[in-house]
Amino acid sequence: MVEPHPAPVLTPPRRGPSVRIATWLSLIPGLGQLYNRQPKRAAVFLLGVVALFLLTLNIPGATAELLAFWKPRGNAMVMLSLLVEMLSLLLFMATFLLALIGWYDAMHDARRTAQEINGLRTPGGRWWLFHR
Repeated sequence: MVEPHPAPVLTPPRRGPSVRIATWLSLIPGLGQLYNRQPKRAAVFLLGVVALFLLTLNIPGATAELLAFWKPRGNAMVMLSLLVEMLSLLLFMATFLLALIGWYDAMHDARRTAQEINGLRTPGGRWWLFHR
């Protein structure tokens, strides 16, 4: 007597994180990575972006403290203080843009990772710190 095989149990396909939600959560750097279950990456993005923004906000105050301590006098010293102010402005803009790039990269990474988890994109190497 031949026994019938039991019917295979069909499991629904695993549904990964929503690409849209992962991207929108990354408006707060690192939250999209937490949604994608990547806590180490989330910490790096959050701490990196926040540190860069805090550094950016402290540059004008540090420059003012330097010039108050220095107290430039005379034409040559005034020109030198203007040079310090211009360098301070350039440093401010550079760190601010770097913080914005890090913020964008957090959003892009959360979106790309969610797509890779869902099978919508083939996993590819990244040019930065977190390679797969």
